[in-house]
Amino acid sequence: MAANTSASAPSREFGAALVEIFKGDDDPARKRLQALVNAGAGKEAIIELAALEIRHGEREAGRRRLQPLTSPGTLTTPDDFLLVARALRVAGRHQNYQLASDAYDRIAGRPDAYTEHGDLFFEFHQFADAATEYRKALQVDDKWVLAHLGLARALGQDDSEGAGEEFAAAAAIAPDDPDVWLLAAERALAADDVTHAREALDRLAKGRPGSLSEAALRGAVGYAERRLAAVDAAVARVRDIDPSSGAGYRAAGEEAARKYRFEDAAEYARKAAVLDPEDAIAEADLGLYLLRTGDEVSARTALETSWTLDGSNRVTKNLLDMLDKLDKFEVVPDGDLIFKFAKDEAAVLKPYALPLGELAYKTYSEQFGFKPSGPILIEVFPRHDDFAVRTVGLMGIEGALGACFGRVVTMDSPKARPPGDFSWQATEWHELAHVFTLQLSQFRVPRWLTEGISSYEEHARVPAWGRELTLEFARNLAHGKMFGVKGLPDAFKHSASLSLGYFEASLVVEHLMDLNGYAGLRTLLRAYGDGATDAEAFTKAYGKGIDDIDVSFSAFVKQRYGALSAALADPPSEVDAKDLAGLKVRAAGAPGNFYSQFTYGRALAESGDYAGAKAPLERAVQLAPEAQGGSSPHTLLADIAERDGDLAGARQQLRDLLQYDHTDIVAARRLAVLGAKTNATDDRDRGLRLVADLDPFDGEVHGLLGRSELARGRKAEALIEFQVALALGPPNLAEAHTDAGEVLLALGRGDEARKEAIQALQAAPTFARAQDLLLAASVKR
Repeated sequence: MAANTSASAPSREFGAALVEIFKGDDDPARKRLQALVNAGAGKEAIIELAALEIRHGEREAGRRRLQPLTSPGTLTTPDDFLLVARALRVAGRHQNYQLASDAYDRIAGRPDAYTEHGDLFFEFHQFADAATEYRKALQVDDKWVLAHLGLARALGQDDSEGAGEEFAAAAAIAPDDPDVWLLAAERALAADDVTHAREALDRLAKGRPGSLSEAALRGAVGYAERRLAAVDAAVARVRDIDPSSGAGYRAAGEEAARKYRFEDAAEYARKAAVLDPEDAIAEADLGLYLLRTGDEVSARTALETSWTLDGSNRVTKNLLDMLDKLDKFEVVPDGDLIFKFAKDEAAVLKPYALPLGELAYKTYSEQFGFKPSGPILIEVFPRHDDFAVRTVGLMGIEGALGACFGRVVTMDSPKARPPGDFSWQATEWHELAHVFTLQLSQFRVPRWLTEGISSYEEHARVPAWGRELTLEFARNLAHGKMFGVKGLPDAFKHSASLSLGYFEASLVVEHLMDLNGYAGLRTLLRAYGDGATDAEAFTKAYGKGIDDIDVSFSAFVKQRYGALSAALADPPSEVDAKDLAGLKVRAAGAPGNFYSQFTYGRALAESGDYAGAKAPLERAVQLAPEAQGGSSPHTLLADIAERDGDLAGARQQLRDLLQYDHTDIVAARRLAVLGAKTNATDDRDRGLRLVADLDPFDGEVHGLLGRSELARGRKAEALIEFQVALALGPPNLAEAHTDAGEVLLALGRGDEARKEAIQALQAAPTFARAQDLLLAASVKR
């Protein structure tokens, strides 16, 4: 079309140059454009020539060429504004962003202008605004390929399904477009599909040879395939195209980060930033990767540099704001671990988090026969959004409670969520297991396996931990749904299947433990670290392939959960929840169906027939003792027992419930109250301890626990509880100081006891217990 147009010769030459640029033939395009510029053929040629110069490392020359166009006089037509906007974009400086955006705003009805405006927004991290512009372009021309590709990238930040649809639309319109294959390669790398990434780059190279983007992504593929020579070759190719570009190093760093090898990632990002001091993304990447290695001082320097270069990246700003908050945290070194707590939480969390961390480190060191590189940094955030930013740079992570990067653990504190929403101690135990599995495998362990091991270790520590989805898993099993060992990698790629993926992965690990214990897990992890494939690693650890493991795992699940899954099958018929007669008939006809028994018992209880409700509810308990929350017959049976005055029976039901539901803080409080009423100290203390674990900021519970521990002769444990109660600001300050002082005195720490007595008397000068404590402590000085 460019060759055969009836337009003027300069227009034909310019069209030919554009085609050559699209195909990657930059040298002939440059000659054409230079000739056009020398002949004064137009501003479009100047912009394209400057873009070529900048793309090949001649940045100052290109920007000088653009200077007259970026400082225009009067602008009147849409073409005037479009040329200025393009010139400002090509010049590429952050200070040009708003001027370029304003110019694009003056152009309506053109898909190319809308798309370029979207690209500008995307470049400066305004993804929602970018998506809006791409959609405007598609409203004008729904076949505009670059708009579909841009929208796919913009949606890829938080709408993977929508991004996939837009990419598919672009590929359907222009299956041979090099830009389609570029995005295909990016998406394949993000999905850890190296084979398809390599194939996409081959297609890209065929349609547009010599592309800097293709050369850079070859480095990412080389790193993914553990071919470091290929990374070096890719970096060299990038520098041949643009000697000042660090894109090759940056792409390799991004791939290293996807593999959780953050030291490698930081080194590549550092090289990219040194090579290209204007690369704000390289500096931002470096800051993020250094945070994940625990080097927060150097991370701040990199992030501040990035923010100076590009003050629009919300991830950079979020991380800097988070570091400002983190600077105010209390730092608590503890052997191989370093904890960081918010100052107003430290006194409450330290007495529990530190011993648990020490025990986890000791336990895992023995089990895995390995001491990880450290120290291990554990940061506990009272705001979930701060945890999210520390983890991924953005607020709003859903579902996650903690994260581990090998030497850094980040997690929610109990204050980050409502009491009873989760167990922060289970999270700490889970994340510290990752430290060992990630490092032992040289960060090559598949995600499903490291998560499965961590979830299994939760369950091994406390039987109720890590088993919250037992009923959901059994229900799926009743419908013939199970991932199996071979299906778990895919389950971890989709948010909808992630929770059940964690649960089933932990069952696989339980099965592997049955096969060869920790010796097998150690061998498996080390095999991955040595570069083994899945098949090689499993054969080395268990003497059998994944297919064999998959078969034996299915048998393990059937044996372990077959009866429960049968009980959780769909009820034989649909019956209205208020149709007592119908529910009765269904329950009588399905004595082995949990839902038939539970719904009938619940309906009877709601109707006031508590005596009649007991039998079907007790049958439901037998069928699915693991039921939790609103589906737990234990709760209803506890209600009935308490109503009948059978407090021992109510306590039994609550104990049975808490055996499986470790976050039911309401049931725990209830058990503590019933235990206190009936002098059942074990039940009272069991309930109090679970409340304290779930909500350590409940000061009253710590005081009660302290007195209970003291009554049992456990003075050191009592002191911890009394000191935590004091840190929380108890309503009766004098009594709290005296409680702590009496224990200190009993432990032989008279000077400290005397200080507590004095503080008690400052709060209540006539408090007799404090006066007696002061006298006794003074006598023992």
